[in-house]
Amino acid sequence: MDHIKQRLGKLERMRLLWILSQFVHELTVRARGYYDLPEGLGGMQETNEAIHRVSGHLRDLAEENEPFTSSRADSIVEALKLLTPAALDRLYGFTA
Repeated sequence: MDHIKQRLGKLERMRLLWILSQFVHELTVRARGYYDLPEGLGGMQETNEAIHRVSGHLRDLAEENEPFTSSRADSIVEALKLLTPAALDRLYGFTA
């Protein structure tokens, strides 16, 4: 996933913010998949933590002077690992 980290780092700020908002949306879709599962609590908690981290980056990066650091990119890429291949394809299309 290093290629997505590099692609994110090259985006202009407004595009990056838009991508992060789409990522949060994809995570909420993932969480819905756990609603009816008897053992779904763990998946929902894992997803909620990822939403918390990514939405925090989105909030912070809305401040134009806040840098998009390598550690931010690492945190975002780590959360991306929760998504399905179809969701990743949609997100990768946004970064092209």
